[in-house]
Amino acid sequence: MNPKHVVTILLAILVLCSPHVSAAKLKKGEWSVQLVLSSDTDDLEDPYNTLGQLQDAETGFDQHDLPELGQTWAGTYLSVIFYRPDWEPDRETFNTDYHPVARQQSDEWLFEVRSDDPYRDLSLTWVGQRTKMKRMVLVDLQEDVVFPAVINGEPQVYQFRMNGTVREFAWRVLTKKEYKQLVGAGREKGKVKRKKARKSNWLPKGWGQGEGRGHRRDRLSEGLPADPFGD
Repeated sequence: MNPKHVVTILLAILVLCSPHVSAAKLKKGEWSVQLVLSSDTDDLEDPYNTLGQLQDAETGFDQHDLPELGQTWAGTYLSVIFYRPDWEPDRETFNTDYHPVARQQSDEWLFEVRSDDPYRDLSLTWVGQRTKMKRMVLVDLQEDVVFPAVINGEPQVYQFRMNGTVREFAWRVLTKKEYKQLVGAGREKGKVKRKKARKSNWLPKGWGQGEGRGHRRDRLSEGLPADPFGD
C-alpha cells in the first residue's frame, strides 16, 4: 500500500476515534466545528480538522490538540492546518485546536490552507451545531472578506482560488453586539439575503490577531463598522 494512503488512514482513524470530536459527548456549552477543504478538479479533500470550545481545554496546547501526522509538504497536496510552532517540540502543525468555553465573548482561531498548486480552486465548508454557528463567521485574511458560517440555517461553502501556497483564515465567534450588526448589514427579519461574499475593504482591529502563532498578540476588539460588507 502507498505510504501516503497508510498515513491518511491512520490520521482518519485517530481523528474520528478521538472522544472530543464526538458531538454526542459534548457537555453543555461545548461545541465543535469540523472544517472540510476540497478540490473537485483534482479530487482532493482534507476533512480532518476541528476547532471548538471545551470546558477543560487550555488557551494554548493541551491534550485535545492533535498534531498533524506525516505531512511532508511535497508532491500533490492540499491541507487545512493550525500552525502552532511554539506548542510542542518538533511539532508545528496541528489538526485540532480547542479553546476554553467562553460564553458571550468573542473568540478566534487562525488557520492556514496550504496547497502545492498556487492557483488551485478550492472549496471550504464546515460541519457542526447549526444553532451555535449562527454567530460565527469565516474571515479570509488575504481578501478581507467576512463570510457568515450559516445562512438561513444552512452551513455555507466558501469558494476561492489559492494565491500562493499558503493562505491564512480566521474563524470568529461574534459577540451579541457584532452579531446584531451582522444582522443589520445582511439580514431582513432574521434571514440572510443570499449573496456572494464581498470584500469589505476593512478588517476590525484585533481580527486575525488572535491565536496566530500560538499566542494572543492583541486583545480582540468588539463591534463591526456600520457597513461591514461594504454594501
